[in-house]
Amino acid sequence: MRTRTTVVLFLVFGLASIYAQSNSTLETYQANFASADIQTKLEILRSADSQDPSVFGPLYGQALSYVVSNAEDLLAQPMLREIGLMSVNRINQGGYQGATDNLWRLFDLYEESSARIQILSVLAAVGNDDEIRDLITRWVAEQNTLFRSGQRADLQVTTSAVIALRSFGGSASFSTVLDTILFQFPDFVTAEAQKTLDAVEGSRFELSVAAIRARDVLDKRPAFDYFVESGYLNEADLGAFGAEALADALRASPRGSNERELLRQLRYAAATVVRENLYSEATAVMIRHFNQTVLEFERGIAPKNRVLEAIAGLGAMGNAEAAARLTDYLELLNTYTEVDRPYDSQVVLATIANLRFLGAPESYNALFYTTLLDNYPDTVKDAAREAMEAVSR
Repeated sequence: MRTRTTVVLFLVFGLASIYAQSNSTLETYQANFASADIQTKLEILRSADSQDPSVFGPLYGQALSYVVSNAEDLLAQPMLREIGLMSVNRINQGGYQGATDNLWRLFDLYEESSARIQILSVLAAVGNDDEIRDLITRWVAEQNTLFRSGQRADLQVTTSAVIALRSFGGSASFSTVLDTILFQFPDFVTAEAQKTLDAVEGSRFELSVAAIRARDVLDKRPAFDYFVESGYLNEADLGAFGAEALADALRASPRGSNERELLRQLRYAAATVVRENLYSEATAVMIRHFNQTVLEFERGIAPKNRVLEAIAGLGAMGNAEAAARLTDYLELLNTYTEVDRPYDSQVVLATIANLRFLGAPESYNALFYTTLLDNYPDTVKDAAREAMEAVSR
């Protein structure tokens, strides 16, 4: 027992002695670096290559601070650049986290692409904090804006920045990375952005809905199409996502005819997703969409096929609420016909067909009245009789 205790004490005191020596050596290096001229500073850093970079992180942080403090000389002073890049490399090797601010400052000051790529790699490894994540996100957003406007963006560095964001987790960069995907960068950029988006933590459904709601009218539809078509969302979530996008489009306040048309097209696309996925929980919003589409059709804004889709959308809901709304609509069409107001046979037939499918007994009277109107052709009356049989069973 005494022998074991002696060994443990020896190891403890031995490690403490080694640490003290290392700490003393580090302080010596730092003191010499602080007082040296630039050439000697570079030699001091070179001589520190034999030291443990995890211990000597403060020296490299000090060196990096010196570089950014003399940023005006970066282009003219090769030794200053070498000090900076050597420090970045050793910070990476040692995992030193105390120099992230200066790493970013060097990235911001020194626009050479390969250096920036290296810095981003180091920040991804050691800069795991919200401030650095936000700075990288903001820089990527600026590149997105440049590229979208047709100006020159640094594609290689943008790719590295998107990769770096992958290491931070969380959802703060979600919208910016989504833009990188949607703004039609070259495939090598987009592929990495997709990987980063896939790596974002949290509910994909909630992230997608939040992204649609937050975007300007101009950018809602491309995001909607991506979430629906890319496989980012589970199939089980598509109907609910379509319902949320439809509600957002109905809720939005367009500024001008262009935005109104963009929102209209988003409504049609979102309602199609709801219909195809038979998402009956969206009945209320599908009724609102139906009402809006009928109004637009009557005003000559929406084509007939959109009304037919809206009718089919209510039929796909498969419940009494949808049947009640279509019954009201058939009664309105009957009133129009009775007073010799023009009607569209396809619209009437689609309404009757979906009432037949829904099978709600409450539709019987409206269907019966349809059979009594002389202005309807036999095809409409026959369809109404068949629907009456279906709803009375």
